[in-house]
Amino acid sequence: MLIEKFKTNYCPTFQAKFLHSESLKQIADYAVEKGKFNKLNDARKNIDKAFLRTKLKVDIGYDDNKPFIRFTRFNPKSGVITPQTMDDLKLEKKVIYKSDKKVNILKFALEKLIKLGNSAPDNNMYKNIVIKK
Repeated sequence: MLIEKFKTNYCPTFQAKFLHSESLKQIADYAVEKGKFNKLNDARKNIDKAFLRTKLKVDIGYDDNKPFIRFTRFNPKSGVITPQTMDDLKLEKKVIYKSDKKVNILKFALEKLIKLGNSAPDNNMYKNIVIKK
């Protein structure tokens, strides 16, 4: 009963590094449902540690019936100290990771987000998405 109440009142707060997207909400809800939210939250904390002005947007979808996750990197436009709207940000890079086979899209995306946070900012996935031009 308490778990059901927690699930219905739960509102993920990925605000520091991540921009709000429906895909990210679905992934966070899936993590809560599967009992892996702590892993996802730890990954988020690791991702948030560096490159504070960089913002990421997460989208998920299907390509040829195989899931993909797309990370879009934004940075504030010149002269903007604290971005308030999307107009204050400029798109810098999109990185797409596709699954080789048909799998649960939310499971695939959750695994990629957790992998992105493992040993961040020193892992290659983090460097590719957040650091490299």
